[in-house]
Amino acid sequence: MPRKSSVLGAAALALFGYALYSSDIGVIQSSNLRTTANNEGPPRMTTPLEEEEEYDLTKRIEYHQPFLKGEVVLSGDERKPNKDIQYAAFGSSHTWGARLDQRETETYIKQLAKPYYDNGINHGIRSSGPNYPANCLYSLIGNEHFDVIILQFYMQVEDGLELLARRLRQRFPDAIMVFVHHWFPGEIVNEKGQSVDEYRTEKGFEWDYMHNQEFHSLINSGEHTWTKRVGYETKKNEMCKRIAKDVNGYIVKLPFGKQAHGQNGWLNYGHQLLNDDSFHPSVEGHTFIANQVREIVDRVGVTKHPRVEPFAQLDQCYNWLMDGILDTPNVKYSDNFQMMKMPNTQKYTLELTDSSQESWMEITNPSNEVMDVYIGTMTTSPERKYPTVEATLSNGNKYTIDPMPDNTWGGKHVHITKMTQIGIMQPQESIKISIKVMEESEWPFRFTSIMITPRNENSKEVLHDGGAPISLS
Repeated sequence: MPRKSSVLGAAALALFGYALYSSDIGVIQSSNLRTTANNEGPPRMTTPLEEEEEYDLTKRIEYHQPFLKGEVVLSGDERKPNKDIQYAAFGSSHTWGARLDQRETETYIKQLAKPYYDNGINHGIRSSGPNYPANCLYSLIGNEHFDVIILQFYMQVEDGLELLARRLRQRFPDAIMVFVHHWFPGEIVNEKGQSVDEYRTEKGFEWDYMHNQEFHSLINSGEHTWTKRVGYETKKNEMCKRIAKDVNGYIVKLPFGKQAHGQNGWLNYGHQLLNDDSFHPSVEGHTFIANQVREIVDRVGVTKHPRVEPFAQLDQCYNWLMDGILDTPNVKYSDNFQMMKMPNTQKYTLELTDSSQESWMEITNPSNEVMDVYIGTMTTSPERKYPTVEATLSNGNKYTIDPMPDNTWGGKHVHITKMTQIGIMQPQESIKISIKVMEESEWPFRFTSIMITPRNENSKEVLHDGGAPISLS
């Protein structure tokens, strides 16, 4: 059976930001912890936290906050039956369901659709920020229709969330749109500026530290004062509120306690709502999000006859990282670029096998619009494994492709794609990109993706790395 083309349709497997855990870099593993079969995340803990008072999160505060320009609550006759409501979630590995045993039933989007699980479409992408769905929405969702849309990109709110929200609202003017605020221990620092995650590493605790009674006791001993980073949340909150208001959306939040101790402290919330990696949501965390969204849907209702508008602009996005397929007349390349599986992974790239020969790629804009063009390449940090490359366009413009990601990820080892804008393309135009390797390197230059997207006039929304990687070591 022939494999499908890698032009992105409804399949969310086409990742424009993907960090590799089991990769050329290798994996740091603890000898006393078991790991997942495919090494796609930090080790799982083997024993649960004991002797910790459980807080009943069903007795919760109302965390959802409407920012609507005139909220409309539908009557019973105007509402679509629950079995017909179509849900969609866009987010990172948190939405995708990292660390869950049963993603098809335990993620918040599937819990919302239960028992009609097929009505919950999970467009969460591991290691991805909002830039990918924002710029490739048409390629991603095609003709899918949604009544309720959840956006989980709080940590990457500056990297394309506004564009994504606007494009979704233009397409689905009657949909309920909900933004999810989540938190992770890396936001919490002591008076020295040391994060909780850095502190637990210093003290010798593993990934499961939020579920470790000894770690709780250490934090509660009072050796340090712990607070969220100054200004960190304020900026993100203000931006998310502005975006939510602009598209008539809601915000829901995972609870966070200002103090560490007690049933309403962040240690206990983290223990109950975060998974065994102390980062991704647990089943209970997903349930909490689902319940908050469900309260909104049950209260305001979904219209029986929602409008679905034509896409204002169409994108063309190509990615071969997951399937090794690049089957389109709009992309051509020299013979010394070969589609190859990266060592110790199940991921594919166009690898430059011989940099001494002429190396090039030609891209065609098939649309009738002026479009932005981005290329995706592999990078590493903190080690410098890939070469610096000079890309010269057929119009004479030159760009330097840096082999290091924009985000250093706190010094952790990361292998991730990086998007670089190489200019704009006129309608039906073709450009040739000549590649010149500027230095020797341990690993060869690798292409992962091409994005031909509607022009984004907001200079503050640019593509950086692929998102928040789950593959840190």
